[in-house]
Amino acid sequence: MGQPNQKSCSILLAILAGMLVASGPVRAVEIDEQLAIPAFNGTEGPARDIADQLVRLGSQQQLEGSYEQAINSWFQAIAIYQDLQDFSGMGLAYDYIGLAYARLGRFEAAEDALRRRLAVARDNADLQGQIFGWNNLGSLFLQRGYLGTARESFDQALTVAQSVRNFQGIGLSLSNLALIERSSGNLPEAAKLYESAANYRYQGNDLIGEANTLNSLGDVFLALEEDSSAVGAYRLALRSAREIGDRPLQLRALDGLFTIYLARGDRRDLTEVLDARVALTLDGSLEGSSDRPQQLITYRQLGQYYEDLGRFITAQEYYTQALAIARSLEEKQQEVFLTNSLIRLGEGLQNPE
Repeated sequence: MGQPNQKSCSILLAILAGMLVASGPVRAVEIDEQLAIPAFNGTEGPARDIADQLVRLGSQQQLEGSYEQAINSWFQAIAIYQDLQDFSGMGLAYDYIGLAYARLGRFEAAEDALRRRLAVARDNADLQGQIFGWNNLGSLFLQRGYLGTARESFDQALTVAQSVRNFQGIGLSLSNLALIERSSGNLPEAAKLYESAANYRYQGNDLIGEANTLNSLGDVFLALEEDSSAVGAYRLALRSAREIGDRPLQLRALDGLFTIYLARGDRRDLTEVLDARVALTLDGSLEGSSDRPQQLITYRQLGQYYEDLGRFITAQEYYTQALAIARSLEEKQQEVFLTNSLIRLGEGLQNPE
């Protein structure tokens, strides 16, 4: 049995996404897609299997909300990896620990774990691990609002990635540097960095990273009121996301396009976007509470679409469905928006022109 693989890494990305949701107005998805490509070092046997199982156990414990137990499992795995001199396994486990501590708000412990991860990579000339380590450390600093320190970490990651022409690493680091500019309000510079990052991620065949960066680029163009450029970025993001079957990235691109097309009154393109969103969220096979937030957005957008068409009764029906979900999820902002929309529609139906 090999060491934690790409599936383990995808769990790590999900952890980061949740950890950074409350970090500010910038979408967390931008800084939750770090590189985790530990090279297999040939160690095998029962001890290695136990360590790998402990890493997976910790991931499951964290998904269940048992963070302290998860951290304990990962520390046990590190002890075994250290005996085996499996430094890649150690590094990945330290990443999990650091990000779990950050989720708990224990930032000093998080920084300590991530610095240990970086030290392991440095001591063993693991350049990919260094790229990953510097970007994770920078993400932690960014979450805490330390923009200058975060920039230094991302610059370090970029330098290492450029030294070995690691296109995925260059793209990731540039995307994170773009996020620094965006957080600082320097949107034109953020756009330039995102464009460069998307190009490198394409060259590195990193379609997930490319789609993430293109969605971020679309958001920046939208904020700059460069709608045509935003549409282009979202369309490219949607294409990449569809190619890899990444539903969240598709939805993010579709939402950006919906915002622009609704403002333009471009009903043909609106219909296309809404049909795609309905297929992804309301096709009957996606049941359960985990999909309810996306269903809420779909019903709300359908309400907005039909209100724009002047079909107020149909719009009212969709807004009502959305409001029921918003209340069940205790989404207060959505409740306010939907309640106001229903009041507005009610007044319009009572007083038609």
